Amino acid sequence: MYWTTKHVLACTASHCAAKGANDVLMLLRREVLRRGLDKTILVNNCGTIDLCDIGPNIVVYPEGVIYSGVTKADIPELVDALTAGTVVARLVLNPETAVERARHDFYAAAVDPEPALPAADFTLLAATHGFDDAWIGEQARRGFIARKPGADDGPETITVTTKTRTRYGV
Repeated sequence: MYWTTKHVLACTASHCAAKGANDVLMLLRREVLRRGLDKTILVNNCGTIDLCDIGPNIVVYPEGVIYSGVTKADIPELVDALTAGTVVARLVLNPETAVERARHDFYAAAVDPEPALPAADFTLLAATHGFDDAWIGEQARRGFIARKPGADDGPETITVTTKTRTRYGV
């Protein structure tokens, strides 16, 4: 981490960028510089942390804290927390937050009994868990699911990938 004690990575992949991530990153960098913290806090952009559907997202190391849904209005409080060694609890994403529990519960249902479902069944299951077609598309782009053509002109299937089964422990 060079000379710094904290490394802050802000996702600026296209989906987070569409939600204002570049503005969040710019303001975060400015606030760190304005407060003279650039010798202890290094702020960089990064490609993706696979959570763009709930972004903009920021990861802080060495703590390994993930902040989700960060807006420009959150930056002063976030920088305060970085300097104090605390967290902004309302922005923290972890396995116990509601959005991650919802993902876990959905994926647990999607792999029971097999990790592949006909696409129509997968879409219906996603809808019952509050996820729409855009979310399904995002999950496919991020490698959490894989669409596969049906065998012998059968229906398309969607498979929950090993990446997802490992991440969510399902």
